[in-house]
Amino acid sequence: ATACGWFAERGFDRSYTKLFAALLVGNILLYAPGLLWLGSLIGWDKPVLEYGLYPFILGDLLKIAMAVLLLPSAWKYVNRLKQ
Repeated sequence: ATACGWFAERGFDRSYTKLFAALLVGNILLYAPGLLWLGSLIGWDKPVLEYGLYPFILGDLLKIAMAVLLLPSAWKYVNRLKQ
C-alpha cells in the first residue's frame, strides 16, 4: 500500500501504462513476503507457487485491469468538476 501511495503521489494514477506498472509492482511487493512466509511455513520442498500465487493471479490481474481502465478516467472527470 505504501508503494502504491508513493506512485500515486507522483502521478502514476493518471496514466494507463504508469498505473498498470505501479499496481503490478505493488502486487509483487505484497506477494514476495507472503510467498517467503508460506515457503518457510510449509517447506520449500512443497509447491509454494501453486499454493500461494497461481490461484490468485487471474483475480489480481482482473482487479488491476479494472483499476487501470477506471482510475485515469475518474481523475479526468474529477478535474472537469473542479473547473
